[in-house]
Amino acid sequence: MNHILKLRITILDIEPEIWREILIKKDITFKKLHEIIQISFGWTNSHLYSFDVGGIRFSIPDEDFENNDLDVKNKITEFLIEKGQKALYTYDFGDNWEHEIEIVDVLKKEKGIRYPKCLDGRRNGPPEDCGGIPGYEDVIDALTGKGKSEYEDLLEWLGDYDPEKFDIDKINKAILNPGKYLFEDPDL
Repeated sequence: MNHILKLRITILDIEPEIWREILIKKDITFKKLHEIIQISFGWTNSHLYSFDVGGIRFSIPDEDFENNDLDVKNKITEFLIEKGQKALYTYDFGDNWEHEIEIVDVLKKEKGIRYPKCLDGRRNGPPEDCGGIPGYEDVIDALTGKGKSEYEDLLEWLGDYDPEKFDIDKINKAILNPGKYLFEDPDL
């Protein structure tokens, strides 16, 4: 296949924005896109997830999860192919992290480039299991010194988490080897 998709993936309802710009092959599955998103935002692949494209939901088959229209083994090109198209990716149905995926461009594949590839982004993804948007706001308050005494335990739990850190080299190394990153070495 000689075309790739340039995606902009943004976590919704967080200011300032947390986003990634990614190049992917057009023929990947939703499962593979999930892996790329997990790595790109520093998620640990510890929770259920789904994609919604024009009202059609893709997820891992689960009898307890309703409204599952199609399996994540479907290829994205069956549903996402044009510049401007958008989809919703939801990760961790408890914390409910919603990511907007937009096709920014359809490009010709370049020789010598390995795909997928992260081109750009801003800020570190929220810590896993921090409690969704309200919990993430507490994380930021704790790190900026607001309500310092009430956040001592949270600061200890966060360790060296830096909300502004964005390491494109680590992301690109990891998305080329997702099995190692997602299942063996989440601290890559």
